[in-house]
Amino acid sequence: MNRANFIAQLRAGLSGLHQSDINDIIADYESHFADGMAAGRSEDEVAEALGDPARLARELRAEVGFKRWEQQRSAGNFVGVVLALVGLATIDIMFLLPILGVMLAVFFVIALACVGCLIGGAILLGNLIPGGWELMMGNTALQTLTGVGLLSGGIGGGALLLMILDWVARALIQYARLHFRLFKSANDSI
Repeated sequence: MNRANFIAQLRAGLSGLHQSDINDIIADYESHFADGMAAGRSEDEVAEALGDPARLARELRAEVGFKRWEQQRSAGNFVGVVLALVGLATIDIMFLLPILGVMLAVFFVIALACVGCLIGGAILLGNLIPGGWELMMGNTALQTLTGVGLLSGGIGGGALLLMILDWVARALIQYARLHFRLFKSANDSI
């Protein structure tokens, strides 16, 4: 996304704010682009580093509402702060909860498959069903290799699942930190 598209989307997301607030915010982000380009970065790189302009506009709208509430505590400004917080939370819940629900279901199924591999491998290696596999397959070496393979797959799949869970947890923490400063400033001002 280039500079013009980013600024246009940001400006559209900020519509409804006082024009002076919009102009200040746009000037600030124009300077981000100017500084980035002076440092040798492309417009696309700067826009990517700044993030999604629609999301940024929602956060900035909430922040402007908090500042307005801090400067002049009135019923209208309080309603603006509450609506900004509710708007952010609603968008987050609408998009984040379904994604997290699907991810939780997928992780649960993968975890069950890993446990199943571990149990199946242990059964084959421990020969907990005497003669069962030998009658069907007739080959103890094949049973041993299958058991080792299942155990390896269960352990490897579990390790991969833990790595993915760690990555998801870090991403969720970063996401939460984006909102922390907004909620903190709202609590400090009340």
